[in-house]
Amino acid sequence: MTKAIVHVDGGARGNPGPAAAACVISTPEGEILGEHAELLGDVTNNVAEYRALLLGLRWARELG
Repeated sequence: MTKAIVHVDGGARGNPGPAAAACVISTPEGEILGEHAELLGDVTNNVAEYRALLLGLRWARELG
């Protein structure tokens, strides 16, 4: 098992409004293991933040 740090963020322009979610996965030493983003359509800022968390967890699991 590899240790990883998952940074996530999501945001909406307006609330609700056009939104996106993103994550960056790195080692504790700072090596980037992956970057992922997705457009979400019109959702609230809270939904965008939550979807960013789910995106980060999904890709961290894919990396093992």
